[in-house]
Amino acid sequence: MDEAALDRLIEHVGAGADGLLFGDVFWGEGLVLGRDTRLALYTTVLEIVQGRWPVFLTITADQGKEVLHLMAHTEDFSERFDYPGRVYWFDYPIYYHSNRGLPQWYASMPQYRGNGLLLANHSGLVQKRKRNVKHKNIRTSVLKKISELEEIRGLVFSGSLKRSMNYHRAVRDRRDFRFYDGDELSFIRRPSSDGVVAGGANLFPKAWRDIVRSCLNPFDAGQEYRGHTSRMLQTAAMVQDFSGLYRDNKAAIMKRMLHVAGILPHAGTGSATVPPTAEQNRSVECLLGKYGLA
Repeated sequence: MDEAALDRLIEHVGAGADGLLFGDVFWGEGLVLGRDTRLALYTTVLEIVQGRWPVFLTITADQGKEVLHLMAHTEDFSERFDYPGRVYWFDYPIYYHSNRGLPQWYASMPQYRGNGLLLANHSGLVQKRKRNVKHKNIRTSVLKKISELEEIRGLVFSGSLKRSMNYHRAVRDRRDFRFYDGDELSFIRRPSSDGVVAGGANLFPKAWRDIVRSCLNPFDAGQEYRGHTSRMLQTAAMVQDFSGLYRDNKAAIMKRMLHVAGILPHAGTGSATVPPTAEQNRSVECLLGKYGLA
């Protein structure tokens, strides 16, 4: 692991983000990294961040016992290190666990100890498993039951508007339950109530900060100055251009973008990650050049 590069990326993204997500299995390479590498990543992250931002650590794995292992060993390090900040677990449960018994699974987890847990729902991720899965989303009735656990703080959602509305109704008794968009382009078109997990913020943290604040605070007095709407439309168009390019191979193409932009010293990926094609690399250089970032 290139700790210096990780440090530089954290400082870059932290300039605009409200929280930092690591080891994600949808935007990132969490599932292709070995257990020891993921643990090394998380402990190094805590040493670098030092509580300056809320940290979300992805615990999703192929099996439940691996999930518990990641939680237990990371939390043990956090306690020994006397970590001064906020740490949250981040989990796509339907990837490794069926809806049946899911509330009981979370209720039985022994490693909460004050760390909240944020769930994520993305049916496309479940489809990558080489097994038949009847339900590719968290069922609404199951989410309602899970939301009764105070340690479950919110949901990152990717899917249809109908399912989103059903989920909101299911947790209406939890006023502190947070909903975040897991699809950055959906957020631009139809912002959720609490924010977005934007992979594009790796490259454009300040641009995404401006977009989120503008969307979530449409009546803010600061937006009344001349040209604000035009600037936000231009910013949204830019991030959509980039999102359209890395959407099909997120981690590899994003790393290539970060390298070409001079933020990362190299564009190396995990051995199981499909590298970008020559055509995609040319497109990255062309698009970054278009915006003066290459």
